[in-house]
Amino acid sequence: MYTSILFQAALLSVAQAHGVILAAQGIAGSPASVGFKVDDAIARNCTGISPCQQDTTIIRDSEIAANIVNECGRTELSGNIDVGENTENALSANAVTKVKAGTLMTVTIHQVNADGAGPYTCDLDQTSNAGVISQNLTVTNNVPGVNGLSQAKTQDFNITVQMPDNLACTGASTGNICTVRCRNNAVAGPFGGCFAVQQTDIAASNNSANTISTAQTLKAIEAQVQENNVDLPVAVAANQAAGSADGVKGFNGANALLSASITSKAAPVMTLAVENVGVNAAVASTTTTSSTSSAKATATTAAKGNGKGNANAKGNANGNGNGNGNGRNNNNKARGSSLKWASRLFAADSWEEPSN
Repeated sequence: MYTSILFQAALLSVAQAHGVILAAQGIAGSPASVGFKVDDAIARNCTGISPCQQDTTIIRDSEIAANIVNECGRTELSGNIDVGENTENALSANAVTKVKAGTLMTVTIHQVNADGAGPYTCDLDQTSNAGVISQNLTVTNNVPGVNGLSQAKTQDFNITVQMPDNLACTGASTGNICTVRCRNNAVAGPFGGCFAVQQTDIAASNNSANTISTAQTLKAIEAQVQENNVDLPVAVAANQAAGSADGVKGFNGANALLSASITSKAAPVMTLAVENVGVNAAVASTTTTSSTSSAKATATTAAKGNGKGNANAKGNANGNGNGNGNGRNNNNKARGSSLKWASRLFAADSWEEPSN
């Protein structure tokens, strides 16, 4: 029933506080970026789990390691955030801020309630979507707080994030996109988000499959396969529930309350030059994670084993900087459906809980 959905959504909302990236402004005059999956229709004058926290991003290293989400985490409303999809949507909407090496960006963070406080740290995936965090960024004028906590609520703060001097964005369909990730250190989170930036002082990358150097270790691949086999039945059941008549009704009801819309733009059809195929093979390089220590996954033994290399598969098999990782992201979408159907269907007028 309707009340059952509200109850289950509340149970799934383990995190009880949030911070949201409302805007990121790079070079003056360029458009502002917005945190992936942030929705203007969500109220900013309240602190409750629903609706006020529904579009906040939760980015936990333990969930990344367990292959539940990718490096940009999840929202309570939408589940795993597909970086490639959200980046291309932002590009189509002309909603990606421009940067150069050394640019000082102003990032606006909305603190919903106590656990959305500072300090925030930011890092960078220069491939946009390979899941390779290449370096940490300098953050100044931080959000007040200690361990992600303060007494502030429903308040906006501007932090300053500096692009590195050796910036080299190579990702997305434009070949010059980076993903910036910012998050605090709240135990209930961490909370924050990701957004795309477009570099203007570099030649755009034009990838060829044989020059992609991302790779994965055999041990991590085997661990990934084992975990995926364990997770598949749950993911299939969740996907079926989300696609049921009642699931679709609830999904549409939730979307009717939101303002997010996607600007569609046809992608060009390209053919690579023959000389770029099968020659100048890339030397494999394993993916790396941020210099900050990662939390260990505790859900299952398989998750622990997989987590040791798991910034991994996000960019691994798909490893080109242009929209890679979508295979993994789509798998995570299915896994995230268990969150989706419970949290999104709160808007349905009538609803009976689906049976598994």
